[in-house]
This record gives sequence, structure tokens and C-alpha cells, in this order.
Amino acid sequence: MSRGSTGENPRPPGRPVDASLGPVIIEAVLDELAESGYARLTTAAVARRAGVSTATLYRRWPSKRDLILAAAEQAASSETDGIDTGSLDGDIRELLTRKQLPMSGKPGATLIALLGEAVHDPELAEMIRAGVLTPMREHLAKVLDRAIARGEVDAGVTADSAARLLAGLILARAAFSEPATGGATAPSDVDADTALLLLALGHRRA
Repeated sequence: MSRGSTGENPRPPGRPVDASLGPVIIEAVLDELAESGYARLTTAAVARRAGVSTATLYRRWPSKRDLILAAAEQAASSETDGIDTGSLDGDIRELLTRKQLPMSGKPGATLIALLGEAVHDPELAEMIRAGVLTPMREHLAKVLDRAIARGEVDAGVTADSAARLLAGLILARAAFSEPATGGATAPSDVDADTALLLLALGHRRA
């Protein structure tokens, strides 16, 4: 049987990118950022730490900035799709619970360091907005649309302001709080942050 008769798409020239290397490489980026900072980070150092060639990096992330964006996205990522508890209180509480756990360790420290660099680097700032704040805003827009329909907040509340508030609370917790056992955020902290967000959004019971 010929290769073309299998029904599979032909493999592009060159060796394919091993999907299993992704987490290893991103972990190497986070480690390099923690040790060297953004300005001194190099793709060669990341490749060396990850045990891969620079060619492997470039096939997936063509530039240092692509690597940094991937690291920023991982730092802010969490499983937030599908959150719909039936109330704004419940949705915000669940968002905070899911997001504060991955931000309690190295990813949170990395994102805070990148934000410090972004003050002097508009391009990096835009990458962080695209990779971190925009996805958060898009998810919060759905949450707020439901809350507005239930009469829990006024229609003037925007997803932009809500995303900034949520990101600020999460980053402040990551920067200044002692991580709880296993990196989890204490329920009392989630309760307090939820109450602050609801107050800022002008929440009222439906």
C-alpha cells in the first residue's frame, strides 16, 4: 500500500514537532524567566534547559516573544470554560477558585515579572493583554451578560473593567499571600475576594 493510500494527510517536510515537548519547553521558559529575567532570557538557554535543539523551538515558537507569550498564556490559564452556576456570586467564586490555584506558584511569579518588564516595553504589554487579559475579558463578558439578564448588575458594567479587577485580585494574591498547603487558596480568601468583586461590580441579588 502506498503512503498516499492511507487516507492520512501527507506529513510536511522536516521532523514533526513532538507535542509532548510543549510542557517541558514552557517549564524551561518559566525557569529561565525566574532566574535570568525577561531581558536576559535567550532561546538558546531555554533549549539547553529543556534538552532540545533551538531548531525544535523555532518550529513551534519562531521568536523569543512567541515563547514569552506562550509562557504568559500558561501562567494565566485555567479551566474556566463552562462555568455557569446560575448566579454572579457563584460564577465569580468559581472563577477565582480555578484561577488562583495555578497562579499561586511559579506561573504567577512569572506573570508578575513580565508585567514589570511590560511597563517599559509596549510590544510585550500588548502580548500580555492578548494572551492574558483578552481571554479573561471574553469569558467575563458571558458571565456578565447572564448576570445582566437576571437583573444582578446594571447593563453599564463592562467586561473590560471586570477583567482588570479580577486580574488585579489574582495577581495581588499571588504576589503578597503565603500559599496555602498544596498551593490552594484558602476558602476565606476566595470569599473575601468574591465579595470585593461583587461590590465593585454593583451586584445585587436577583
